Amino acid sequence: MFIVWGTREKLKKDISTGIDWCPVCKKFTGWYIGRHVKINHVEYIPLKTQVLEYFMMCGICQHGPIINPDIYSEFKQMFEPFKKRKQQIQCFEKAAKMAETMAPNEISVNTIMDALASEYPIRSSQQLEIEYRRRIQALLLTHGIGGDPNALIQPKDPQLPPKQPAVMDTI
Repeated sequence: MFIVWGTREKLKKDISTGIDWCPVCKKFTGWYIGRHVKINHVEYIPLKTQVLEYFMMCGICQHGPIINPDIYSEFKQMFEPFKKRKQQIQCFEKAAKMAETMAPNEISVNTIMDALASEYPIRSSQQLEIEYRRRIQALLLTHGIGGDPNALIQPKDPQLPPKQPAVMDTI
């Protein structure tokens, strides 16, 4: 008799946090918070799941910071009222359309926030409102009147040595 048992690791995207600037992709993309889990199984039936780390990541390139469990819980609770992906995309598209005709200043941020708050739950908590203010400021810097698409791209530090390509060890 042959019994299949073992472990596997998996990235679980738990909740969408909306569209934000990705410094790796260098564009606005969907972001998620989630868990890196290790699953023990017998005959592909999960027995035990162990969380290895919590993360926030870009949906395209899958890069992002590792976060501690307390921040994960806080983010999950903060983004819960606004977790529907389709609604987040509509909110971003409306904000982007409005940003094209506005200059990057505080009055524009308030105008866009007021317009979005009438349709979307971006003011359901103080933390969520702060997060969306930051995202709208980034949107205005890149797509507003006089905005530069490269405004959020960090220049490379000339002090750092060039990165060497990764080489696999030989046995």
